[in-house]
Amino acid sequence: MLLRVADHLYWMGRYIERAENTARAVEAIYPAAPKGSLSTDREWEGLLALTGRRKDFLAKHGPPSPAKILRFVLFDLENPSSLLASLRAARENGRSVSATLSPEMWESLNALWLDLQEVDEGRLLSGGVLPFIDRFKEGAHLFRGVLHSTLAEEEVFRLIDLGTFLERADHIVRILRARHSSLLREGERETHYYSWVAILRSVGALGAYRRVYHDLISPGRVAELLILREEVPCSLHACLDRINDLLRPLAGGIGPEVVRLAADLHFLLHDGRIKEILRNALHEYLIDFTAALQRLGEEIDKGLRISTCA
Repeated sequence: MLLRVADHLYWMGRYIERAENTARAVEAIYPAAPKGSLSTDREWEGLLALTGRRKDFLAKHGPPSPAKILRFVLFDLENPSSLLASLRAARENGRSVSATLSPEMWESLNALWLDLQEVDEGRLLSGGVLPFIDRFKEGAHLFRGVLHSTLAEEEVFRLIDLGTFLERADHIVRILRARHSSLLREGERETHYYSWVAILRSVGALGAYRRVYHDLISPGRVAELLILREEVPCSLHACLDRINDLLRPLAGGIGPEVVRLAADLHFLLHDGRIKEILRNALHEYLIDFTAALQRLGEEIDKGLRISTCA
């Protein structure tokens, strides 16, 4: 396979996952109240921090407000992290390699983009964005289902999955960094309970938490679940397990250095002091993990941009 094709498949996987992550993050703090009553300003500031584009937002929109932040993270095509911009990028990468995809995969991805780009954002912002998010999630789930039921080539699966799990790991780290202060407040359970619930909902892990722990939500266990529990698909441990498995067969094409970096990152989750670190130095740990994950992503991207596969 030409690596330019591999690059498009990898980024298609990343952008679809990025759009889904954005949808979950908005849904987590946008309660199903009449006309979508908005959460606290702190919750919306956290959503803006999650994008990593606060400076861009302030330069374009001025002082933050919930409505401005919603428009920025859902509809703004100039914001590469917005849901619509991510979906458009996934569609463009898919279009570039449509011959590699099954016809049903391309049709479902293209139809989802064509459907959502026609929405009336003004009406949605005034009446509630949850129906829009539901439409997107239904289309994204259809795409995932078609992917697994119609695509026969293992190599194509591997590249899409690589992008998916790297993006998922990045989202988990961003969520934990944006909301880590809530995870430090063990003594304020009543006040911060809904912040902890929002963290779990924003990565689709609320049900997993209840299955694993069977009791009230506590910040220490939220951090443990999202970082260490390898049986939970949205944990950092599970993501790095999958990334390492996916990279080994690709080492000949994108280089052994990428495999080494992934193994080093995986090792950060097996530090013998990990539980003490999570209790006393969570923020510093997340900063180090973010830097290592960013370097891994850069090396994968660089490896996939060479002219031909070895």
